[in-house]
Amino acid sequence: MKLASFRSYQRWFLSLLVLFSIAGATVLLPSPALASSSVAYVAPSGADTPACGSASQPCRSIEAGLERIVNPATGRYAGEVRLAAGTYTYPSNRAVAFIWRRGVVTIRGGYASSDWNTSNPAVNVTIIDGENVRRGIWMTNSTFDPAQCLVTIEGVTVTRGRARSDDPSGGGVLNDSCTLTMRNVTITDSVARGQDNTNANPATSPGSGGGLSVRGVPNNPVVARLENVIIRGNQAIGGNDGATAQRGGIASGGGFFAIHARVHASNLLVENNVARAGDAPGSPGVTGGIQFADGLGGGVFFALMPSFELKNVQVLNNLAEGGDAGAQGGLGLGGGIKIELSTGSITDSIIRGNSAKGGSGANGGAGHGGGLFSTGSNVTLERVQVLQNSVQGVNGSTIGGNGGGGGIYLITTPGAGSTLTASNVVIAGNSAQGGNGTMPTGGGLDCADTQLTLRHATIADNVLQGPGAGIGSAMRLVGTSSSAGCGGEISNSIIAGHAGSPIYANNQVKPITIRRILFFNNGSPNVTTESGAPVSEQNSFSGNPQFVSPGAPNFDYHIQPGSAAINQAIDSTTSRDIDGQTRPAGAASDVGADEYSTEIPLTFALIPRGMALSWQAPPLLNITGYRVEYSKSAGAGDAIQGASPVTLPASTTALTLSGLTRGATYTIVVVGLNGGNEAGRSQEVTLTIWQYEVSLPLVVR
Repeated sequence: MKLASFRSYQRWFLSLLVLFSIAGATVLLPSPALASSSVAYVAPSGADTPACGSASQPCRSIEAGLERIVNPATGRYAGEVRLAAGTYTYPSNRAVAFIWRRGVVTIRGGYASSDWNTSNPAVNVTIIDGENVRRGIWMTNSTFDPAQCLVTIEGVTVTRGRARSDDPSGGGVLNDSCTLTMRNVTITDSVARGQDNTNANPATSPGSGGGLSVRGVPNNPVVARLENVIIRGNQAIGGNDGATAQRGGIASGGGFFAIHARVHASNLLVENNVARAGDAPGSPGVTGGIQFADGLGGGVFFALMPSFELKNVQVLNNLAEGGDAGAQGGLGLGGGIKIELSTGSITDSIIRGNSAKGGSGANGGAGHGGGLFSTGSNVTLERVQVLQNSVQGVNGSTIGGNGGGGGIYLITTPGAGSTLTASNVVIAGNSAQGGNGTMPTGGGLDCADTQLTLRHATIADNVLQGPGAGIGSAMRLVGTSSSAGCGGEISNSIIAGHAGSPIYANNQVKPITIRRILFFNNGSPNVTTESGAPVSEQNSFSGNPQFVSPGAPNFDYHIQPGSAAINQAIDSTTSRDIDGQTRPAGAASDVGADEYSTEIPLTFALIPRGMALSWQAPPLLNITGYRVEYSKSAGAGDAIQGASPVTLPASTTALTLSGLTRGATYTIVVVGLNGGNEAGRSQEVTLTIWQYEVSLPLVVR
């Protein structure tokens, strides 16, 4: 099977990458450090002299700054490089900043040369420029033990990076086996391009991680933490070849590529990146009969990941495109995200406007998973919107390629199970288009041989396009053999606005229960099954969900007061909705992703002698201001921020109450105002400030 073959390729490719990393770390290394300090200062106006590195005499290059923080007794990094605003380049075939020693190192931008104490990257813009000839940052660890190499990058923009041709991975930033933390970093306009004319050499023809590449090794995964990171406008490109070659090179992770890693990302934007496989006009377009020139993960590609956590992530307008060939066009898989043989979660996120497109050939290439493609993986989605993504199978002179899973495509891999557990998700406005002679499948979701649990979903306005378009525009549920099959549960959800019968299941699925679904404005029947399919439809009902503003341009699938979805869920155990509001707000939970409620979603974090509050403006309510009220036990003092209530404008959705009295108990609530009237309120939070700076216990009601 093709996907299994790709896994074998990945393992081989990784071993070669490791060899290249070792070579890069042992030849033509920077000269030894001449002096050392725990902090080195670098500025565009500085000079790389033997005495540079002080605040009064900064170095000019990041390379010189790195050598100044080497501990002479151990030969390891042990400090921080501070960068003044400006643009940094370096005449190297490796990177502008090459981190090759073991130890602990921080590179932090955003300083002014007149103030080395305060980093403000928004004002003091700090740019690491690869000039389209070298990487921006490359960190490598010859021990392959992430505990031996700890790197923090903060407050910089990495631009115009270019991966080396002998190791075309990580155009902007490459991390080989270092524990990495990135905060307030932008990676843009960088390229990882495979070599041309290699006859699809698996080491040098693929391009991966146009913006960022994170690579660990089997049994010793690397850890990467990303906070407030933007990965925009990068490209992973496979190498081109000719008619005598087998195919063009594979492209993986136009924005972000990770393998054998544990990734934790929050407030991450992955936008306008491309994974485009190489062309080989006139070639067969296939290696070993199973591997095509595929574009994998236009925004993100994760493989062999023990864990990943993506929170508050936006994956927008990325493209995965297969390469062209004479016979078989390559596949485009995962326009936004491709996940393979991995386990992890995506929460509070948006996957929107991404595309997966096949390459040209006599047999046109297929496109699968416009927003998300998952194979052989265990994935959890919570409060995720999958909107306006698309797949396109390309026409061919013999036959076109299939288009499947405009929003999400799920499939298993031999020897590895595949699951998707999703709640409070919106899958809307996605499209699947097939090439000539094919039938597009699963406009919203295409599930093959995967265990599917879908609760409180809103699936709306997805479409199938092309001459073979027919049933299953919301979702297709299939098995590829009698021993496999998509199975599980779809419950307490809304399916609306689809042409034709919205759900299709073949007779090789595993048992599927479709329970308590509000169907509205779809074709009929609700579910189309092949004879003998073990599909049970229970307690379906109809009515207008009364979405606020469905479809383009707003794609707002909150429900209004008269919605038929209100109080209609049966046996729901889901405690929150897509906005974080409490379920149920009424006698029973509402079906679909949204719970109609006037609750203000409130989150909080304990601090010594206080609490940091943050909240969201509740949907559908006209809020003109907020009032934070708190009561206190006898003898307790007011917060430093003022006596209760503390009034705030509508634009303010956070407040820290500090200076609270030790041993006292406080109860706090946020009230939303419309003029002088109450429009909504949060849950109450009660806490006792402990005598020794510990805030316990905490009660939420």
